[in-house]
Amino acid sequence: MDRPLAPSVRGPRAGRRRLLAAGLPALLAAGCGFKLRGQTELPFKTFHAPLPTSSQFGGELRRTLRTNGATIVERREDAQVRFELLGELPEREIAALSTSGRPREYQLRYRMRWRARDANDVELIAANEVVLRRQITVLDVQGIVNEEEVQLLYRDMRIDAIQQILRRLATLPVQPPLP
Repeated sequence: MDRPLAPSVRGPRAGRRRLLAAGLPALLAAGCGFKLRGQTELPFKTFHAPLPTSSQFGGELRRTLRTNGATIVERREDAQVRFELLGELPEREIAALSTSGRPREYQLRYRMRWRARDANDVELIAANEVVLRRQITVLDVQGIVNEEEVQLLYRDMRIDAIQQILRRLATLPVQPPLP
């Protein structure tokens, strides 16, 4: 016995349903006020950061500031804002052990201390510390962690720290340099 085939789901209504299913998340995201992070409006035009060119943090900080409209100057006298990195320290600590006593999880920490001064050497942001943490699980039986993954996590924490610094710098009441 041959049964009649079920009516096709693919018709004009199915196309509309697919279109609605694809567009609904975009409409919901737009309706809640979500928008991609754009440029941050900085209250200063010139910035001085005496960090070595080989510094990963320094390179990323300068690139982020340029992207947001600041000009990086070499002479501190030419800058409206001077950034001072007081310390940067990546740390690694065992967070959990396996039943055999081998490390199963590490906590990675990225600590950095910094402050900002204006052109007249007035402290705009007092020395403060940013501490970021990430967990990494060891999958190897020997307790060896994947160093590439560790470096990616430290890079992620550096970028996060720079975004926090950028948000703080965006709130500064910057005065033009004295003549």
